[in-house]
Amino acid sequence: MRQVGALGLSSRFRESSAAFALTLVIFGAGLCDPVQARIIQFDPPGSYETLPAAINVSRWIIGLYLDNSGVPQSFLRTPDGMFTTIDISGATCGTYASSINRSGVIVGSAGSNQNNKCTGPAFIRTPNGTITTFNVPGAISTGAGSINNGGLITGSYEDSSNYFHGFQRATDGTLTSFDPSGSIFTNPVSINKAGVIAGSYEDSNKAWHGFMRATNGTITKFDVPNATSTYVAGLNDSGEIAGYYTEGQSARYGFVRMANGTITTIDPDGSSSVVASAINNDDAVTGSYVTDMAHGLVRGAGETITTFDVKDSLGTLPMAINNKGAITGSFQDVNENTHGFLRTP
Repeated sequence: MRQVGALGLSSRFRESSAAFALTLVIFGAGLCDPVQARIIQFDPPGSYETLPAAINVSRWIIGLYLDNSGVPQSFLRTPDGMFTTIDISGATCGTYASSINRSGVIVGSAGSNQNNKCTGPAFIRTPNGTITTFNVPGAISTGAGSINNGGLITGSYEDSSNYFHGFQRATDGTLTSFDPSGSIFTNPVSINKAGVIAGSYEDSNKAWHGFMRATNGTITKFDVPNATSTYVAGLNDSGEIAGYYTEGQSARYGFVRMANGTITTIDPDGSSSVVASAINNDDAVTGSYVTDMAHGLVRGAGETITTFDVKDSLGTLPMAINNKGAITGSFQDVNENTHGFLRTP
């Protein structure tokens, strides 16, 4: 959730989001945006804080918003600018949509207050609005984090001992649990068309590492060289990974890991903090970097970096990029309110 905090979302939104969003754990020389891409600002009706999470190839956007009720809800924004609220019955702690596939199937998690703890199931929402919930057997909480175009789902679940494990859900509903060796908290964040899963895990020393899980269940662990922690944010169909890593106590840099294991750092000149948040099938990476404020960036396959800001914003935070280069994320206005944006090439 560090990216959220960088834009100054209210503490109420940060805390309620962190309470249950298992999978919303939340980047050469820079160039000003030379192509003058179009940026649209948006908010669901009644929202005063909007946090887009994902965008599919048809520019359907899902994410979270906060209204005066104080309970985070999820939204779906269609390409014509129409909004639908996704509200799971009984989710008193909120509904958290995290991923949408080509067909418009959405997954996420929903929480209700049980003994002062937010727990609940994962959900699947079909394009006609039908919602199915599920829990990993024995779990007290399940969060679906990513769905591929074939309907395979990955995410995390919490067991009765408060440990977090990864899972894959097949299209027939079969659930498979997994963890990298040495993990006390497994956080899968993305599943590609082949069913390869990427994410991060925490070890007993509180350090985070990256992992990839092959379709046969083999798990490969990795770290950026010299990193104190490595965080995975996205995976594409070719097996390339984007994310960020830390050095020491505070230095943060983006990275891209190619399918052959080669890792390249993303660190625009003058930046004090960089996060790569997503990668598409053309190897285009989006994310943010901080100078006097947070700025958006796009790194092409040729490693050229384009930077951008929503007009008159105090900070721009891209979260997702689709396979046509459209980007969605959040920005903070001059009144320190947070809104969604869509940037189209």
